[in-house]
Amino acid sequence: MKILMINKFFFVKGGAERYFFELKSILESRGHQVIPFSMAHPRNFSDPYSRYFVDEIDFNAGSLSGRIRAALISPGRVLYSHQAQQRIRALISETRPDIAHLHMIDHQISPSILPVLSKAGIPVVQTVHTYKHVCPSYRLYHMKQCTICEKCVGGGYYRAVLEKCHRGSFYASLLLAMEMTLHRKMRLFEKYVDLFIPPSHFMAAMLVRGGYDPGKIEHLFYTIQIDAFPCGRPVEPYFVFYGRLSEEKGLLTLLEAMKGIEKGMLKIIGEGPMKEPLIRFIRSNRLEGRVQLTGVMGGQELKEAVARSQFVVVPSEWYENSPLVIYESFAMGKPVIGASIGGIPELIEPGISGALFPAGDAGALRERIRDFLDHPEKMHKFGKAARKRAETLFDPAVHYDRIMELYERQILTKKRSLQ
Repeated sequence: MKILMINKFFFVKGGAERYFFELKSILESRGHQVIPFSMAHPRNFSDPYSRYFVDEIDFNAGSLSGRIRAALISPGRVLYSHQAQQRIRALISETRPDIAHLHMIDHQISPSILPVLSKAGIPVVQTVHTYKHVCPSYRLYHMKQCTICEKCVGGGYYRAVLEKCHRGSFYASLLLAMEMTLHRKMRLFEKYVDLFIPPSHFMAAMLVRGGYDPGKIEHLFYTIQIDAFPCGRPVEPYFVFYGRLSEEKGLLTLLEAMKGIEKGMLKIIGEGPMKEPLIRFIRSNRLEGRVQLTGVMGGQELKEAVARSQFVVVPSEWYENSPLVIYESFAMGKPVIGASIGGIPELIEPGISGALFPAGDAGALRERIRDFLDHPEKMHKFGKAARKRAETLFDPAVHYDRIMELYERQILTKKRSLQ
C-alpha cells in the first residue's frame, strides 16, 4: 500500500512528529511505501520526495527581517495555500497513493490540499493531535490567564481576538480567528476528511461538541516502541516529573504538594519558562533537600533516569490529549500519579496502574504521593500492571493491525463511492 503521510514538520519537534515517524517506521517495516509531504526546513530528515515540500515559513523568526517576512506571507499560507495545492498535486501525479494520512497541517500547509486529495479520489484520514479543530489557539487553554478556555468550541472565534489568546498578540489572534472562520464556513475538514482518529475519547468528545460528525470519528491510542524503553531496573529513592516546564503542566501544584512530603526526593527533568519561578518557590519554601531540578535530559540518559525512579507524576492543569509521557512510563514499568483531566484518566487505571487526583488540588496530590511512598509493594505491583497495559494497548503490532483496518475500510468505501 502507498500511504501519503502529511505533517507540517519533517523532524521531531513534538509528540505529533514522534508518532508520525513511529507510524512511518512501522508501516515501512511491513512493506508499505510511505510518501511524506511537509515543509522545507533545515532540521528535516532527508527524503527523495522533499523536492515537493512547501517553502519554509518561520512564525517564530528571531530576526526583524524574518518576522516581517512571516507577517507578509503568513495570511496567504495560513488561510489557503495555492503553493501547497500545486506541489501536492504534482506529488500525487508521480506517486499515485492509495490513502492520505494527515497529522498537523495548519498554518504551514493549510487545508487547501484537501480538495486536491478529494478530486484525485484519495481517501483521507487524520490523526487529531491538538484541539485546533475547535480552538483557534490549539490548546483550549488561555496561556496568559493560565486557565482552561472553551469559549470557541461552538464557534464565535472573534473571542480569540478580544482576548488576544494566541501569544497575547492581537494580530496573531486575528489571523487564527480568520483562519478558523474561513475553514469552518468552507467546511474543508468536514467535507474532505473521511475519518478523524483522536488518540483520546476526550478529544473525540470535543470534536463532537465542535460540530463534527460522530460517525466519522474513531479512537485509536498512539503507539511507541515498547521494547526500546528499559524495564526492570533497580529502583532508587526518587520519583520524577519530566517534560516541558510550562504553566499548564501543574508544576506549582506539584511543589505545593511537596511542602507536606517529609520523605522522598522529587526530580523535575526538563527546561522551560517556569524554571525560574520553580527555583524561587523551592528556595522560599526550603525544599532544596527534597526537590531537584535536573535540567534537560534526552535519549538513553532520560530513559535510565525514569526507569530507576519509583514512580512518575503528571500533574497537568490543561486538557492533555493522550500524553506520551504516560505511554513511556508504563513501558518502563512505572506507575503514574496523574491529574484527572483531559485524556489522562483514559490511560491510568486507579488502584491498578497508578492513581488520579483532581487537577490543581495540591492536598489530594500530596495524599497520593504519600500513599505511594509509604507502600513500596504497591508501587511494584502497579508497575507490573503498567507494563502489561503498555504491551496490550500501545504495542506496534497492535497498532499496525488497527490502523490497517481503518485504512482498508476507507479505501473500500472511497472506491464504492466513485463507482
